[in-house]
Amino acid sequence: MPGNKGITLVSTLVFMFIVIILVSVASLTSLNNRRNAQDALRTSQAQFAAEAGLERAVARLWHQVLAEASSSSVTGYRLALDRMGLTNGGVMTSLFGQPQSLGDGSRFEVQVSRRDTTTPSGEALIELTVIATGTLSDGTTRRLRQVFRVARAPFPFDYPFLTNKADCIFCHLEVRSMDALRGNPNPSDPSTWWRRIKVGVLEDLVMRDDQEAGTVHGSLVTRGTVRQQYSGRLEPSTQYFTTLEPGQTRIRSTTPLRPTPADCSTPSNCTTPQNLYYNYPDSTNLAAFGNRYPDGELPDFFPLPIPDDNNNRLIDDAEWLEEVQASLENRNENYFSGSISAPMLVNPSSIAWPGGSGLQTLDSAALGLSRNNVILDGSVTPITLSGTVFINGDVVIRGRVRGNGTILARGNVYILGDLTYDCGQGSALQACDYRDPSRLPQLNLIAGGNTLMGDFLSIDTFAADSLNLLQNNRIQLPMSVCRENPSQPGCGSGGQVGYRPNLALTEVTNFNRSELQRWLRNNNYRPRFYTYGENEVYFGDGCNHDPVRYSSYQTLSAGARVHTCQGERSLGSVALTQAQMNAILSRAVRYEITSSFFNSSSLKQLWNETMQNRSAGALRTDGLLYSANAIFSVIQNGRGYNLGGRWDLRGALVAADTGVLAPVKLDIYHDVRLRPRIPGGQQAQLSRGIWEVVGQ
Repeated sequence: MPGNKGITLVSTLVFMFIVIILVSVASLTSLNNRRNAQDALRTSQAQFAAEAGLERAVARLWHQVLAEASSSSVTGYRLALDRMGLTNGGVMTSLFGQPQSLGDGSRFEVQVSRRDTTTPSGEALIELTVIATGTLSDGTTRRLRQVFRVARAPFPFDYPFLTNKADCIFCHLEVRSMDALRGNPNPSDPSTWWRRIKVGVLEDLVMRDDQEAGTVHGSLVTRGTVRQQYSGRLEPSTQYFTTLEPGQTRIRSTTPLRPTPADCSTPSNCTTPQNLYYNYPDSTNLAAFGNRYPDGELPDFFPLPIPDDNNNRLIDDAEWLEEVQASLENRNENYFSGSISAPMLVNPSSIAWPGGSGLQTLDSAALGLSRNNVILDGSVTPITLSGTVFINGDVVIRGRVRGNGTILARGNVYILGDLTYDCGQGSALQACDYRDPSRLPQLNLIAGGNTLMGDFLSIDTFAADSLNLLQNNRIQLPMSVCRENPSQPGCGSGGQVGYRPNLALTEVTNFNRSELQRWLRNNNYRPRFYTYGENEVYFGDGCNHDPVRYSSYQTLSAGARVHTCQGERSLGSVALTQAQMNAILSRAVRYEITSSFFNSSSLKQLWNETMQNRSAGALRTDGLLYSANAIFSVIQNGRGYNLGGRWDLRGALVAADTGVLAPVKLDIYHDVRLRPRIPGGQQAQLSRGIWEVVGQ
């Protein structure tokens, strides 16, 4: 028995010892948990203080600085940062001076550093690295880091085609997003729907009455007159179609629909997305729309690639050089400094395609400050772009393009062949996959003068399909020469319609007549006239739009009659007096569409050589074609060429006046990455990265 009592005592002691250990462990665990909870609470409180520092930094570094800036642009924002003492590469160890106290007894301090760089597309970018430290009264701290990025906000440019006046281009036109290159939309599968696009016409749109006028897979947005060419009816062609149903924001079907016009002069008509807008409001008439555009912004005026500070409709030396210098000094938000590498000829004494020879790498300092006329040939070695290159003269171009950049010519741009992206590396050429635009190069081809492409130099060939335009004596001569002797080889093919000018020269006279009509309505208007191969300004007699006999055109002189037109029916005419002529000539500017450096015979020969050595198929052009004045283009069908009368443009077309004819088909696929310079579209934008813990 005594042995059993001993065993019981030992067992009791062991049990009590275990209980004591368990109680002790539980007490320690509870104490640790309480301590951890308190630490976590203090850390969270310190983090909240640090987060308050980040939010206060947004108020100071964004809202307040932007309010103090001279403009809401990135440049204005950058200069405002400079004035507050935060310069590029600099650090402010305490943004608010002394630590900032919060109501719960915590406080925060903010350090900010600045680095100026560029976006992947080359636009100015300001990076602000903000470190906010939150501290409690007991010394608990939490440190957070976040990167603020300030860059130019993208202008909502949904326009693959934007113009003041559109003449002829709506014959056989189809405009759609590059989504179309992935295949047709499936109405039941939203992932296949296309981005809708918008075509913008600011002043005057002319369509054939009952002839095929194309399809826009989106909206046609107009402010001026939309009329039929022959009847003058104020409505689009009966053969114009869309695939966008009112109220939709994506293209779900390719079934053509007749448009349903919405006249925004009654604001309630435009409260939902439409497929055809009349009288679309400008920025001064938005009150009735709740101070917002009914369907996205449309520029008030045609946007110029280089600001016309003195409003004389010319790029003066001072305006040009300021833009070039600003780019070279990295203070130009639109055109950051860059270079071009390509086989090129600069001011050549002998005009020819360089092929794969003459590879040079030049920048705006070499090409933009003094007068230079350049031939760029990417047919063998691709043209490689990085940033913006200004060229102070005319540019002739063809071939493949790599990189991401802008060519801005002060004069005319002549596109004399296919101009397409290349996705190869080194010397290996490779076609691009256009189903994924994010992987494509980017080309912005800008003319301060005019853009001329295709067969714009060849004579008219109506009713002469067998005529080979690649032969000699096929260059259109000036109007004065052909009026004197219309039957000579350079004045057309004659035949059943008689001798008449080609499309480019006809469009010159159409636009000139339109400018005269506008001046007669407003004598303060500064008209812009186009000339072809001579200093004389010609305009169409009567109201015809199609080419007619040379004798039907008038020169700008006293006694010449300017008609008021309803379609092609004249409502009367006015004879210009000598006083009116003096007033017109004192204000007017002139743009010559032929080149003073590259003679027309040489340009025609360059075009012919390209056509003789290419495979059959539509003329292909990639990128943004942007002209401050006009774009003239003819894509022939037959007549010695293998183009089939088709033009395939993958990018966008922006020009003040547009006279383009592809007699079989013009396809425009919109590349939304390409954005022309738009006044008012320079707004700076703040984006914030995800914050991260960098210490506590």
